[in-house]
Amino acid sequence: MGLTFTVGGAKGTFEGRSAAAIAEALDRAFGAEGEWEGVPPLRFGELGDAPWGELQGRAVADLGADNVPNLMALVGDGRGVYLPAPVQALSLPLEEGGPLRCASLPGLRAELEELATRWSLPLDEPGLRSLIQAHPDGEEGGVSDAPEVIAFARLALAANEAARRDCPLWVVGP
Repeated sequence: MGLTFTVGGAKGTFEGRSAAAIAEALDRAFGAEGEWEGVPPLRFGELGDAPWGELQGRAVADLGADNVPNLMALVGDGRGVYLPAPVQALSLPLEEGGPLRCASLPGLRAELEELATRWSLPLDEPGLRSLIQAHPDGEEGGVSDAPEVIAFARLALAANEAARRDCPLWVVGP
């Protein structure tokens, strides 16, 4: 199982005690998680660890690490969330598992916009969906055969929806 992108509250993304602990950690740190819990989760597919790393690597190579702090804040080996607020990247300790990494959804969207401009990629929903549908399994041929482009498209679709819903975007690893 690879990374998954989910838009919604912690309790719709995780199960049982883990969901409650994550929601409580966000409430303690930011005081607003409860507002997101009534939103049904929307999932944006699964992505292998390699495409996520390739997206991050290419973004750093093209824009520089200082210009993609939100994209780089989340790693592919655990739980992370882009919050719909201009927060600085941080990690919240959790009783079970590793820390919860948090970054800014508005900051991420600005970084994705810079990448879209640099890479000549769309940011609208039809354009992003066409990138994914052209080569859904990473088949060769065309612009979207690069794994980082599929990763970009899935992340951008999820980020757009999270902004529309004013909800967190979760990136959860295996």
